[in-house]
Amino acid sequence: MFRHEDFVIDLDNSNKTKLYKNGKLVFIGDGYKAITMLIRNAEDPGPVKEKFKAQLEMREKPKFEKQTDIETLRKEAAQEEEQRKAAEKKKKVIRRPSYR
Repeated sequence: MFRHEDFVIDLDNSNKTKLYKNGKLVFIGDGYKAITMLIRNAEDPGPVKEKFKAQLEMREKPKFEKQTDIETLRKEAAQEEEQRKAAEKKKKVIRRPSYR
C-alpha cells in the first residue's frame, strides 16, 4: 500500500490493483494503469514517480531520435517482406497425380 495526498494504491495483486481517493474506490485493474492514473490526478506527482520509477521505466515507449528512424525501420521491414514473398514464389511445388 502506498499513500499520497488523498490517494491510496493497493498493489498486493498486480492484476487487481485498487486505487482509492478519499476512501472511495476509483479503479480496479492493471497496476501500471493505476500508477499512471495516480500520477495524472495527484497535485504533486514527484514522490509517486520516484516511488514507482522502476515500473514506469519498464513500460516506457522506445524513444527515436528522429522521425526518419521510424520511417527507415518501416522501409526495411517492407523490403524484407517483399524478399520473403519473392522467395516463396520461386519455390517449385511438385504435385503427384492422385489415383482413385
